Amino acid sequence: MSAFVAAVVTAVNTGIDAAFALRWLKAWAIALPAAIVAAYLFRPLAWRIARLIAGAR
Repeated sequence: MSAFVAAVVTAVNTGIDAAFALRWLKAWAIALPAAIVAAYLFRPLAWRIARLIAGAR
């Protein structure tokens, strides 16, 4: 997911040319750790919301 988002944002911001892959990899190197941290931080909240939606306690 983070790779796809990094690719889309990089393409929108800088366009697609011969150097796109390098710019995308640099963006992904920043996005991946940020995505992992966000997933761990927001997991408890997401779990509670999912349980509320499912009707579980």
